[in-house]
Amino acid sequence: MVGEVKNHDVAEQLDKLAQLAEAAGEDRFKVIAYRRGATTIRNLEEDIEEIWKQGKLTEIKYVGEGIAKKVDEFLRTGRMGALERMGERVPTGVPELMKVPGIGPKTAYKLAKDYHIKSIADLRAGLASGSLTEAVGQVMATKLAEEVQKLKEGSSRMLLVEAFHLVAQIVAYFEEKRIEVDPAGSLRRGCSTVGDIDLLATDEKAAEAFVSFPGVDRVIERGPTRVSVFLATGTQVDLRIVKKDELGCALIYFTGSKQHNIELRSIAIDRGWKLNEYALVDAKSGKVVASKTEEHVYGKLGLDFIPPELREARGEIEAARDGKLPKLVTVDDLRGDLQMHSTWSDGNAELEEMARAAKKRGYEYIAFTDHSVSVGIANGLSAERFRKQWKAIDALNQKLKPFKILKSVEAEVRSDGSLDYEPSFFENFDVVGASIHQSYKQSPEKLTERAVKALEHPAVDILFHPTNRIIGRREGHALDLPRVIRTAKENGKMLEIDGSPNRLDLDEIWARRAMQEGVKLVVDSDAHSPGELENVQFGVARARRAWLEPRHLANTLPLRDLMKLCT
Repeated sequence: MVGEVKNHDVAEQLDKLAQLAEAAGEDRFKVIAYRRGATTIRNLEEDIEEIWKQGKLTEIKYVGEGIAKKVDEFLRTGRMGALERMGERVPTGVPELMKVPGIGPKTAYKLAKDYHIKSIADLRAGLASGSLTEAVGQVMATKLAEEVQKLKEGSSRMLLVEAFHLVAQIVAYFEEKRIEVDPAGSLRRGCSTVGDIDLLATDEKAAEAFVSFPGVDRVIERGPTRVSVFLATGTQVDLRIVKKDELGCALIYFTGSKQHNIELRSIAIDRGWKLNEYALVDAKSGKVVASKTEEHVYGKLGLDFIPPELREARGEIEAARDGKLPKLVTVDDLRGDLQMHSTWSDGNAELEEMARAAKKRGYEYIAFTDHSVSVGIANGLSAERFRKQWKAIDALNQKLKPFKILKSVEAEVRSDGSLDYEPSFFENFDVVGASIHQSYKQSPEKLTERAVKALEHPAVDILFHPTNRIIGRREGHALDLPRVIRTAKENGKMLEIDGSPNRLDLDEIWARRAMQEGVKLVVDSDAHSPGELENVQFGVARARRAWLEPRHLANTLPLRDLMKLCT
């Protein structure tokens, strides 16, 4: 077919097919099959088109003959007949209506077909006018009106760091009252952005205490087992109170993700059990099989405990069943931080202040990566200024030894792919990182060529924040990331997971791909002040979501071994 079809395009078609099949009341196993196929294809290491050309579609896990035929049709024609036919069966608006909590496939179908509700906006208007009360009943109409309002008011998402600090305040508030709460949801999974915040508690006093939290702007719902509020920040927080012996199942259920939970429930059904937010129970007798701890519940399902960051239906179920889950990296595994800035360029603290803060964290080494000269907006350093900085670093190394400050640079990859300094000058650095900040509106091909040239440069050791994305503000560079990863592998170079909360770049999908290709990665803070050294925890969360173990990261190595990786 004309044009390049990416793995995610095929996966998106299957996801839509699953959504419409669910809305049409199709067999749930068929729906699960479509979703599993979509997830597998989305996370393939290889290009789906290449597999298709080789006639090996059915060799992909969870892609049977039926799904393979649909993929084949889409790759040949750009269309998927089954999706179009399913779309004709399902009235317009059904998938969108199913996003509203409380509206299942049947209700969505009824509202769209019989009442011509085609969108959430239509639903909001119909509920406000009372025209839908007969269709769903007064109690449900009231509930749906609340849910629609929550969707309207709480649709924005915050950065992971914002959610992290907000929850820290709430947890501290509860700790003062000697009430323990557990975060769940996308925050616990370490997602880049977080919408609503989910909390769990086993103390009945938590409900009453929560409505008195100083940050609460409005109480949406208040009951014995659930309290929902909007904070003054506009964030919705849901607190659920469960029994102590239900906490394990509740943590699994409310941590998610949705697809992960669907797969767990499927396993339970195969064993004659039911799994919900309260317990894993025998379907016939109703006897509780497990519920108190996550470990016990996963164990009964024949699985090793799955860390929250991996619960995305990306193969973790199979790995847990086979005893092949990774031993995920932790913040404590890091021996150093290889990207940070000082007042020599655009940082907010002097070299010594940053170094002492890093040493206090327990690091063995750090690298100052102040910008190269062409990044004038960041006060980039000339060769002469770098020579002066090196003298200051030498003096600090004497003062702080055995702690080691590495001489480094964040070298700008210019519009033609060249770097700022002559090759001989780069020999003075211990570690060289390269970044693309400027001329980022070039074509994808040109941007990719710049990244490739940087990785092929003899002096470069690391490509920093490869796509240069700013979450919520700017999409990352449209790089040919498979080619970038392949170039890094061929040249023995490293790629970075930038822990700055508005970057988190590489993301977990591509970081995992790089790891699978055998490319070493680093997790850095990109700190511009001592407090920002804490950013590594968000980078580590990305690394964990990428299935990375300590051995996959260069800055878990002792300094002598790290330096062997640097050219």
